Amino acid sequence: MEAPRDFDWHKSPLLCLALGEGRFDVWEFFGDGPYPDVRAEKDELEARVDALCAEALVEGVAEGLNRHRDYLELWVGERLEAANTDAQLARLVAFAELQYALEDAIYPLELRALGHPQPTDRLFAGRPELYELLDRDGMLPLTAANVPDSDEVFCVGDQAIWPHPHLAPLRELVWLLRDLAAEPHMRVSIAVNPLRRAALADVQDRLLEDYWQGIRLTARNLDSLDAHDSGVPTFHAALGRDEAMELFPLLGTWFDWARRGDSPDDPVKRLYIREVRPTVDGFGRELLEVFSRELHTERDTSAHVFRHVDGKVCRYAAENYGPSAECPNARLPSPTHSRKLWRVDGELADEQFCELIGLHFRQNELVEEHFQEAFPAESVR
Repeated sequence: MEAPRDFDWHKSPLLCLALGEGRFDVWEFFGDGPYPDVRAEKDELEARVDALCAEALVEGVAEGLNRHRDYLELWVGERLEAANTDAQLARLVAFAELQYALEDAIYPLELRALGHPQPTDRLFAGRPELYELLDRDGMLPLTAANVPDSDEVFCVGDQAIWPHPHLAPLRELVWLLRDLAAEPHMRVSIAVNPLRRAALADVQDRLLEDYWQGIRLTARNLDSLDAHDSGVPTFHAALGRDEAMELFPLLGTWFDWARRGDSPDDPVKRLYIREVRPTVDGFGRELLEVFSRELHTERDTSAHVFRHVDGKVCRYAAENYGPSAECPNARLPSPTHSRKLWRVDGELADEQFCELIGLHFRQNELVEEHFQEAFPAESVR
């Protein structure tokens, strides 16, 4: 293995994973789980963390804590408070060091991606025929053959090709370019991401980051107030539900977890769930308005219980409605009308909470999907 802070994508599965994820965070590997899909990355991370822990213990854990205290308190404050041995504190310091080292390794690669692509870039390594397809501007000319079923990538044969990092966020533009590339009289070229590489089949078999973005709720982070586990909007998109779409059209659902207040002594964590439905019915007919359900709940993380939950319905005008099948996670406008339908206050058992939200969001399987790891024994239906 390289030195614990040195990374080379030729040798580092962990760096390759970070380059492919876009929103990578080493703390996702903090637990002791089996990590079957990313075992090599987990093993590399643990080897680096062991070396960095040894460094921290030799240097003195207090030195490392002083260097990273602001970051640790903000990002994993509860883990920091729970650590009561030098070994536990050294592991936290090591993870902070590793996160910064990864960011330092990625930055020059991202900067280099602003220049003309090179045959040695990760995308083209071992695939010179891909590099030879680029035009004089270093862009990939597109045809209908480069447009697979996935909305997020292009392809050359069995190789997935991602748009350049500064083009990919412009999703509506990328989708328009895809459509134009399929027209025989158009000539369309795009800058590609030279850092990402995967087989097209692997991309089509996984849940793309833009269709499940944000926090993955688990029993471990349900009661965490760390910034790593709250304050990040999470979106689940409705995929592969053709038959269900006729009965209950759905684009996706937002799950926004956040601390109730700025005080570190406030143990309450809030959740806002917002359903996103389309401006067409199950048969594709245009609607003048959209009715969606929303829910607000508060969890006492110190007592590990929900103490409040309420549900409401919101009405949106179709004329200025942002979300669509092409961009399901577009920003929701302000509703024209909203009405709270019910409210419960008191200490709720997890089974009662799951039943309440499951019945409120009947036919929306994304709610069950969000909670399934946190409450595996309960039914959110």
